[in-house]
Amino acid sequence: MEEKTTYGLSPDRLVSLLAIGQPRGDGRHNPRAGRTLSDVLQDMLSNELSLDPALPDSLPSVLNWPSDEVFAISGQSMNDLLLDCSTDLAVIKTLKDYAKELVRRGGRGMKQAAATAIYYAAIASALVFHRCKITKYPYPKLQEAYAELRQKSWVPLELKDLFQKAHALCKQRIGGRE
Repeated sequence: MEEKTTYGLSPDRLVSLLAIGQPRGDGRHNPRAGRTLSDVLQDMLSNELSLDPALPDSLPSVLNWPSDEVFAISGQSMNDLLLDCSTDLAVIKTLKDYAKELVRRGGRGMKQAAATAIYYAAIASALVFHRCKITKYPYPKLQEAYAELRQKSWVPLELKDLFQKAHALCKQRIGGRE
């Protein structure tokens, strides 16, 4: 039985989604908006997470539920939380759910592709720092996604490193049939 992917998207569709913004020139420029996919992802990662429920992309607004984890991350960026080995697993799961909902809401485009990268980064963070799988995706599918994400020019180096580590862990789990 094949696993369902994020909101019914097949792994092939997710791969094509991750390729958004790459067909022209250096593969990262969106001439209409004057911004690159790299810019959008970097903004999402580096800005403090908004806890104001009145804002449409705030954590409480997107998740539509209050959470103790929401208040634990006040004043921090996703980048800091995802790359810190001491980030609590519940917080990482909250970030995964947040990114998943942004993907679902995002339509098509750079914001959705950036949210997809963050979704996989949260799963990678849980794998690398907590040795815990927080998704139903099987290890081979995760390994494939991390291999693809590591190749993207718009993914920052620190995330590529996280994806590399997660890729290696997936490979170990597949070899050990865990």
